[in-house]
Amino acid sequence: MSDRQIGRHHIAFYRGWLLGLDVRPLADRYLETGLDLRLARSTLTWVRDSIRQAALRHGRHGEARLLRLHLAQTSQAAGGAATAYPSLEEFQDDFDPDGYLREEDLIRLYIETYPEAASKKAQHRQRLINRQIAALMWIENLLTTVPVRADPVYAWFDKNLADRLLLAGLVSIGSIMERISSNGYRWWTTVPRLGEKGAIRIAAWLQGYEESLGPIPVHALAPIRSQSPTMLTQTRLQETAVVPMDVLIVPKTLAGETGSNRHHGQPRINAANDHQAIQSWLDTKSGSPNTARAYRKEAERMLLWSILERGKALSDLDIDDCAAYRDWLSTLGRTAPEQWPFNLPQANWIGKRNTPRFSADWRPFDGALSAASIRQALTIMSGLFEWMTRVQYCSFNPWDAVSKGRIRQEEAPDDVELTRVFSEGQWRHVMDVLQGMPSSAQTERLRFVLPFAHATGLRLSELVEANTGRIYTMPLRASVGVRWMLKVLGKGSKWRAVPLSDRIISILGEYLVKRGVNSDPFSCPLETPLIAKVSNNDPVSTSSLYKAIRDFFQMVADSLRAEGRNQEAKTFDRASVHWLRHTCGSHLGTSGVPVNLIQKLMGHASLATTGIYTSPDDEVLWNQINELEAADNAY
Repeated sequence: MSDRQIGRHHIAFYRGWLLGLDVRPLADRYLETGLDLRLARSTLTWVRDSIRQAALRHGRHGEARLLRLHLAQTSQAAGGAATAYPSLEEFQDDFDPDGYLREEDLIRLYIETYPEAASKKAQHRQRLINRQIAALMWIENLLTTVPVRADPVYAWFDKNLADRLLLAGLVSIGSIMERISSNGYRWWTTVPRLGEKGAIRIAAWLQGYEESLGPIPVHALAPIRSQSPTMLTQTRLQETAVVPMDVLIVPKTLAGETGSNRHHGQPRINAANDHQAIQSWLDTKSGSPNTARAYRKEAERMLLWSILERGKALSDLDIDDCAAYRDWLSTLGRTAPEQWPFNLPQANWIGKRNTPRFSADWRPFDGALSAASIRQALTIMSGLFEWMTRVQYCSFNPWDAVSKGRIRQEEAPDDVELTRVFSEGQWRHVMDVLQGMPSSAQTERLRFVLPFAHATGLRLSELVEANTGRIYTMPLRASVGVRWMLKVLGKGSKWRAVPLSDRIISILGEYLVKRGVNSDPFSCPLETPLIAKVSNNDPVSTSSLYKAIRDFFQMVADSLRAEGRNQEAKTFDRASVHWLRHTCGSHLGTSGVPVNLIQKLMGHASLATTGIYTSPDDEVLWNQINELEAADNAY
């Protein structure tokens, strides 16, 4: 411990001990090692020896001896602090504020109330304790320092904890701050044998030295699911750059207050600039949260492009600008850097997928858009300008004169054949891996979620919104019995009925029991979610469920790769929640279920969409060619 620094928290810990407080709660409050009593006592010894040595170096031999004594221990209540007696004046303020009692009566009442305080021994001990606290204040100013970002972790943390931090690549206090900022609340998962409580303790310690270390970002102080996305985004630095539009600083000349396409006269909406007009447009949209996010995403992308790439307000854009945006979308992520014809590099626009909006690494794109995504983006933007024209914010819609058919995309489309689907063999492997996992709250949830999603073909948002109140039964026509059904609110706010097999109802009952609720869905409160958080019975969020399933698929991929099956692992590297929906449709299609029934189950508006699940011709063709080639090779 000789290389460790003494901080204010160490002095506060030692001061509490001098005053007779129990070491355990003191350690929990002030030390990064928490409730570990062995480490707390060794830290106490280290602090006491450091204080004594500092006093001796300055010739304060009396203070050195005094600060080693634990005078308060004889007056300490069981597990509590030393008794602190009020002065006679303080006693009078409480018991005789108006001064009715004579002095001898007041003293007698004081002795009767605090008999131990009247003893000379108690008074002497209290005077010594007061001298200890005064000496400690002098030592604190002499000895303590504050951590700075460049300090190594060994300078401030217990050796065992410092070793674990080093294994995670955290060599300095600054590197811990950076890891917390980039990874957020769950930064501790990158540190071996550091749990959530230990991470909270370290974060609290860092907050105590905010003046020298800087603040910890808001998003790192609590789980993301418990914080408002809008508030998190607004904690970002506001700037004129590729940032979420919530924190975008728009130059006044580009705000759209005097845009060339602005309608003459007062608009029919309460919007003085383009950002406010976009917000008004978003407020008029109803439907699922996914649809709302899609509209905001496309409006945000075009607003950023207009200001940062084109140097124009959104309400300044003309026909040529809209055509240029179409071409820009078509080439983004597909062009070599040296051939990129636009001002801002592509790297300014493209980042890692699922990066939170409050992160400095957030970008509006995570790669090149498919032809379908580009057409959808242009349709949404045309709708935005059409709406702004109708409410007399803009004079005309420039997209009316722009063809949306000229989308430059040279690579092969993704949907020549359905690829985002598990084969029957791969699905059996998924189930085998799942059943072989050790039991835990996360595993029990997956053991319900994966078969449930595979059997119903529900979208991610539909999985999250499902609850026991939407389950109902209907009598069977040909026999005595019932069929279980689930009411699902899908795209376009349309309800559909989804069958729940007896097996799924059985698995659901087992999962409900593991969560501590009744196995009968009809005996549960109506709002009981079918899929809950791991920690309680509240509904799971879409992001948490997506990540849990994505992490499972990645684990399957890693296990295959460890067996040397690299090609098989690549499928699971790419797999996401939506693969379960495609897998449901594909397995039903190849088993001979009529396409119109699959359409009804999946909630597709068009039968053509469902058709991708019912065409095994490519595999039939492959089998025939493969057999022919094998026969030719026999000669």
